[in-house]
Amino acid sequence: MSEEPENWARLHPATLAIRALERLPELVLGLPAAAYFIGDTGIVVALFLAGAGLAASMLFAFVYWRRFTYWVGPEQLVIESGIVNRNRRTIPFDRIQDVSLEQKLLARLFGVSIVRIETGSSGGDEGELDCVSRAEADRLRDRIRAYRAGNAEREYTVDEGKGEALPPLYAMDFRRLVVAGLFNFSLVFLAILGGVWQYLGSYLPAEYLDPSRWVGAYRKEAVGLISALSILSFAMLLLLVGIVTGLMRTIARDFGFRLTRTETGLRRERGLFTRTDVVIPLRRVQAGIVSTGIIKRLFGWSGLAVQSLGSDGNAGTHHEVSPLATSDELVPVLDELSMPLPPPARDFVRVSPKLIWRSWTQDGLALGIAVLIAAFFWNGWPLLLAAAPFLLIAPLLQYHAHGYCFWKDVLFVRRGFWRPRVTILPLAKAQSATLVRGLTQQGFGLATLAIGTAGASLASPLRILDLEEDTARNLLGERMLLD
Repeated sequence: MSEEPENWARLHPATLAIRALERLPELVLGLPAAAYFIGDTGIVVALFLAGAGLAASMLFAFVYWRRFTYWVGPEQLVIESGIVNRNRRTIPFDRIQDVSLEQKLLARLFGVSIVRIETGSSGGDEGELDCVSRAEADRLRDRIRAYRAGNAEREYTVDEGKGEALPPLYAMDFRRLVVAGLFNFSLVFLAILGGVWQYLGSYLPAEYLDPSRWVGAYRKEAVGLISALSILSFAMLLLLVGIVTGLMRTIARDFGFRLTRTETGLRRERGLFTRTDVVIPLRRVQAGIVSTGIIKRLFGWSGLAVQSLGSDGNAGTHHEVSPLATSDELVPVLDELSMPLPPPARDFVRVSPKLIWRSWTQDGLALGIAVLIAAFFWNGWPLLLAAAPFLLIAPLLQYHAHGYCFWKDVLFVRRGFWRPRVTILPLAKAQSATLVRGLTQQGFGLATLAIGTAGASLASPLRILDLEEDTARNLLGERMLLD
């Protein structure tokens, strides 16, 4: 560990070209704004400013590239960075928890990858190499994996062709990808349009944002066009666009999805534009989550994710390992995780039926208070009463969908009617068990058992809701829940 680094390496030179290309869209989108504020001086000045900005950013990128070096030692990775203030970071291999590779579209064109190092000390990436050649990225990842597996004495290399020949535990062909996309309805395009409008709207004169400018004298005719047929057509169009958007998002995210077994865990590769290559160490997996949908389950489809100590970007600590699979396809993956397939719904023990009355009481009080307050300020307060039927039906569905089951040393918790999911928790992974009694629960003699696991958010532990208090205390007192 005390060996002085030598033979320092730099990032791939393609880093400079990639950063320049990534800056181009910002400069192009900024030209209309620059031309608007510059006024009569014309687009030439705007182009000059854009070029100057690009040159300045390229100069900064070049200096940063020259000043960023790293060294891969026998037992550690050393990174030196900083243009003015120099920082040296030493990351021992035995502290590294995850090494993931990411290739965005431009990186794939240049044959480079981003290497992300996570140690678990800061809840995110402890080190990042952006960008190195794919061969160098594979060499670094596999060297760390070999060291972690106890093979530091031998040089470990991976033949990509050989790796591709390994039979996958799970894979998605294009047909499966399309089926998964049809289930992933999404209206994210509305958020994108809103963001574009918010960006460009600030550069448009105020009169262009006034609806009356566009309707004008045809206001009455426009109102007359609003009919049941037009509303239905709009809803159908919205549904179609939502399906297409979900399909596109799924193909972009899960294209070429492949899950294989490695020496230390599960290797997941996926992505059309941004290709990610992540290894999920088995020893860091805390729980499994089998989820489906109200329509998915009619066709026998479900998905499998694992809760891990490592982060998976925006998904947090949940890693998808089988986005759309049958029960038979989930078995090999669960076997590698040493987890059983969830039992049928009839084997689950339901929580107390008092859940229904507790929910009606709690939700009814909340609705009553909201109606009383709204009655003083809003003439349309009776519309709030339209929520009453939903508040009556929801607890019934929740009661029938919620339950728990023990099998040997594994706890299963089932929740959700519209999107049913079963959490598979090996009891050895349970970190804590807490008995929670809310105000309305105390009145009905109920309690919630909250089970904490490593990697789960403190605000959302695994919960078994509205158990009879005696039942909850008995479960809390089980020795296997406290080990």
